[in-house]
Amino acid sequence: MSASTHDEDSLHGETAPCVRDLLGQSVDAVFERYGRPETDRRAGEDRWLRFKARNWTLRLRARPDRVGGPELVRSWTAAFAEGFHTVPEALRALGLPSPEPSVGTGDIRRPLRDGAGRVHTLTLSVRRGRIRAATGFDEPPEWAVETPLLDDA
Repeated sequence: MSASTHDEDSLHGETAPCVRDLLGQSVDAVFERYGRPETDRRAGEDRWLRFKARNWTLRLRARPDRVGGPELVRSWTAAFAEGFHTVPEALRALGLPSPEPSVGTGDIRRPLRDGAGRVHTLTLSVRRGRIRAATGFDEPPEWAVETPLLDDA
């Protein structure tokens, strides 16, 4: 089943997938949210899943946190067909809280706090003046002290 057939919360208007609190979720929860992936392959201990809708793709890396444990999402990358003009616009489309407006034309790095209070890393890739992709990592950023946190609250 394609992600494009799932509920509006996951598709978020079909401009971007809803990725709120996706880091740390089990692969089974991912399937409930997006359906069956277009691609599902293993590379070592990692499992790579790729979901595709008309205007976006979502690639996930999952791995167990212990031997025999469930595979959990460790990182995700969402790529957008059209891109977004502003950081708040991109974050809203992803189902993430919007920070104060950002300036600049280069890639943007921000800390991201999930609903459980854990701090992760968020990177927005800017190409030709538009935000074309976003990546979330399950690790706290080393540079978080300098940037306000994005809360899921």
